[in-house]
Amino acid sequence: MKRVVSHPTGTRKQTDMAKTLDREYYTVPEAADILGVSTSTIWRWIKAGRLPAYRIGARNIRIKKVDLNTVIRPADEASMEEEREDIWAGYDPEKVKEALKHTAGSWADLDTDSLIAELYEARARGSRPGARPE
Repeated sequence: MKRVVSHPTGTRKQTDMAKTLDREYYTVPEAADILGVSTSTIWRWIKAGRLPAYRIGARNIRIKKVDLNTVIRPADEASMEEEREDIWAGYDPEKVKEALKHTAGSWADLDTDSLIAELYEARARGSRPGARPE
C-alpha cells in the first residue's frame, strides 16, 4: 500500500506503508495515519500527556511505535468498568446515619415555597455564581 508523505521542503514522495510500520519513531502525521485519527487529535493527546512524544532537534517531534499502543484500549464495557473509579470506596453507612441524625430538623423552619420562588426569580434574571454580588 502506497501513501503520500509531505516533507518540510514542500516536496511529496510516496512511501511504502509496510516500510513505514517497521520504524521505531513516527512523525505526528504518520502516527495519525496509523491510528486513523486527525493530527489535531494526536497533538491533543500529546498535550494532555496521554501520548508521549519526543523532540528531535528544535522543531521535530517523534512518537515511539510502542507508545502508539498506549492510546489503544478495548472498547467493551467490561474493560471500561474496571477503569472507572469506585464511587462507593470508603462508604460507611453508619457514618451517614450519624450525620443525618445531627442535621435532622435543621431545615424544618424553612419556607420552601419562598425558596422555590427565589430560585425561579434568580434563574429568570440569569443569575450565575460568577455574576452574583458578594
